[in-house]
Amino acid sequence: MSLRLQGKTALLTAAGQGIGRATALAFAGEGARVWATDINEGALASLAMESPSIVTRCLDVTDAESISKTMAEAGAFSILFNCAGYVHNGTILDCSEADWDTSFDINVRSMYRI
Repeated sequence: MSLRLQGKTALLTAAGQGIGRATALAFAGEGARVWATDINEGALASLAMESPSIVTRCLDVTDAESISKTMAEAGAFSILFNCAGYVHNGTILDCSEADWDTSFDINVRSMYRI
């Protein structure tokens, strides 16, 4: 790796698996200090063992207080990678108001809070 992110701090949401996990490892491999967050503590535990430059925190992106605490602890960061997301299964006609609220809270409101 070329260490293009050396000296940078990255904050990632939904970093426990999939694209978020791969990105956390790639950023760490490029020299970034990575704050990897997810609601899955088990996935975070295994991720933390893969790189000493990855700090993990359990974070529910729909919980404003939890976001505030994590932001205060993490301090300033250079890179934000919002990977948390939710898609209702079915068409908009099948989507209940509760499903719509969940989708909006995860996909929009949490991004604003961070």
